[in-house]
Order: sequence, then C-alpha cells, then structure tokens
Amino acid sequence: MRTRAVAGRWQGLGKALPVLWGVYSGSGKSPYLVCVDLAAGTAKCTCPSRQFPCKHARGLQELDLPDALPPPWVEEWTTRRRREPLDESPEAVERRAKARASRAEARSEAMAGGVAGLSDWLVDVAAAGTASLPGHSAAWWQNIAARMIDAQVPGLASAVTALQETVMRAEPHWTVEAADRLGALHLMTRVQPPWRLGVTVTEESVKSGEGWSDRWIPLMRAESDDGRVRTVRQWAWGRQRREWVVGVRHSAVGAPVPLLPHGQESSAELFPYPGAAPFRVALGELAGSRAPDPIPVAESWRLAIAALEPLIAGDPWTRLLPVSCASVRFAGGHLVDVDQRGVPVRDDSALDLALAITGGAAFDAWGLWDGRTFRLGAVATPGGPPEVVG
Repeated sequence: MRTRAVAGRWQGLGKALPVLWGVYSGSGKSPYLVCVDLAAGTAKCTCPSRQFPCKHARGLQELDLPDALPPPWVEEWTTRRRREPLDESPEAVERRAKARASRAEARSEAMAGGVAGLSDWLVDVAAAGTASLPGHSAAWWQNIAARMIDAQVPGLASAVTALQETVMRAEPHWTVEAADRLGALHLMTRVQPPWRLGVTVTEESVKSGEGWSDRWIPLMRAESDDGRVRTVRQWAWGRQRREWVVGVRHSAVGAPVPLLPHGQESSAELFPYPGAAPFRVALGELAGSRAPDPIPVAESWRLAIAALEPLIAGDPWTRLLPVSCASVRFAGGHLVDVDQRGVPVRDDSALDLALAITGGAAFDAWGLWDGRTFRLGAVATPGGPPEVVG
C-alpha cells in the first residue's frame, strides 16, 4: 500500500467537503478515479478491488487536499447518490456502524505500528549520531516518511521531511536544529497529540461545534509549497478574545486565498479545530471588513518572549509563534527595544518596507518568532493602527 502515498501518483486532488476526490495512477492501464463522501461514509473507486473501502479511498483520506470545484465525474457521482435514497433499514445502519468501527480500529492499529516504527528509527539515529545524517541517501529518508504515510500518521511524515530539509540545507549550526527536531520527534512518539500525528478532522465537523464571534485582525502570514499543493497560513488577533488564531488554506492551482482579508479588521465567526493555542480555525460567517484600529503590543522583548511560555507548553512542536514589541529600532541586524535588548530580524522585503514606512523612527512591530529569528509581519507608529508589511 505504500505506493498509494507517493505524491507523484496522485493527480487532480481536491475537496468540497464533505466530498474528497483524486485520480490515482496505479498498476492498471487507466488511472483510477477515487471519490469519498465523508458525511455518508461511502466511497467509489474504479479499481478492481473487492475491499470496501479500497486502499485508494483510504489513502485519499490521509492526504491534505486543497479546496476546489468538483470535476464533472465527481458531480455525476454525487448527483446520482443524492437521487438514490440511503438505506435506513436496521441492518444497513448496523452494517455502516460496524464498517466505521472497523475502519477506526484498523487505523488505530496502523498508527500504533507507525509510532513504534518511528521510535525504533530514532533509536538507530541516536546510536549513529546526528553527524551521520548527511551521509544518508534521499531514498533512506523517503522510506521512513512513506512508512509513516502508510501508517496513517502524515504528521510524523511531515516532521521527518522537515528534519531531512534541515540536514540537507547544511546551514551553520544545522546540528543544533537537527537535534532539536529529533527531540521533538521523540517527544511526539511519547505524547502522541492527535493534531500533530495528522488525525483527520473535517471542516464540517469543526463547524458543528461552538464558534467564536469576534473582530479579527490578521497581521502575519507564511506561504509554503511542497511541489503539489501551495499553503498559506495566517495569524489573526481576536479583539475580544485577546488571543491569536491560525487560518490555513490550500490550493493545487495558483496561490491560495487567505482565510480572512489580510491586514483588515473583520467581523467574523471562526470555529476552532482540536489542538492547542494558537488554534487553527475554520471560517464561518464573514460580516464585513475595514481598516484596523490599534491593538495591544508587548512593552519589551522580555515580556513578549515570556508570554510565549503557555503556547510552547501547550504545543512544544510549533515552529512559528506570533509576538509583538513596542517602540523598536533597527540596529545591526536586530530590532532593539526601549530596554536596549534586541532580537535578530530576517533581512527581507518586509524589513525593507518597514524601514521605508517608518523612516528610521521607532515603531511597534508584530511578527513570527521561530526561536532564532523574528520575521516582520506588520508595523505601526507607536500606539497607532498596524499596517501589514509581510
């Protein structure tokens, strides 16, 4: 079943919840059309397998799919299903319940096996030493990542890939970052937080819970591209809740649209996913947007970094954390606060724009902290409304 997790074998992936779909290039002459309806617990695949659901339908549910419009063959299948009434006989209801329980049990066993396999792999890595990691081939890394995908723990696969990228970049002090990521992987195998293992939670189920109505101000964002899907993450401040949340959007074609109008203050209802702060959220109703009013900012870097303690304790695997600091100045590659303490700042277009806007004067800063470098997202005249720069 490992090959079904190889990104190159999937094409035309997408979701319009509760429906997922994709085209899989298998061993047959023609690719398989795979479609899953999460709400109804049904699936369709053109492969010849007699299993239900087949391995392709199960594999599709493990992938992080972009939002998209259903292609004609998906529309045809879902339309035909809507015309066919669901069998609500006691026998059919019991059969579907048993199928769900069987799938849940199978996934639990697969995940436990994957976590155990990664633990053994980490023991081998520790025995060989961090310095041995650059000597391994791409196939060695891909093998363990594929095993995690097969075990239905894509979060662990992503963590292994991030470790590989750290090693391959070979930047100064890469061994320190690699050791940090190895420690995070080890902790993950012991604590096993579902949101980090990659347990799928549908947006539909999230929106069935309690929402948070507030005025949200998104000030920072980060984009990534794994070669198959582009992702944008957006950090927004809730004026009444006084906390940050994260919106995530994916796209297989072009740049994804952020969850909220970036840099604007929007009245909206957001629904939190299971996890830890800052919570990932799904968008409910968006009432309107306007230019933002001033928002709170930490008085110094010492207070800003100290405020991250509960976030790190709640989710020690997070790599980007929202921070702010009042009245900073740029000096020698650092942003220095009123206490003359500074943090390294990323030298990029956001910093250039911030310096152009402020003209060298002190400014309030908001951005993302990765433990080593601050990435600017927004600036303001001290005490004024924020303006997005990144």
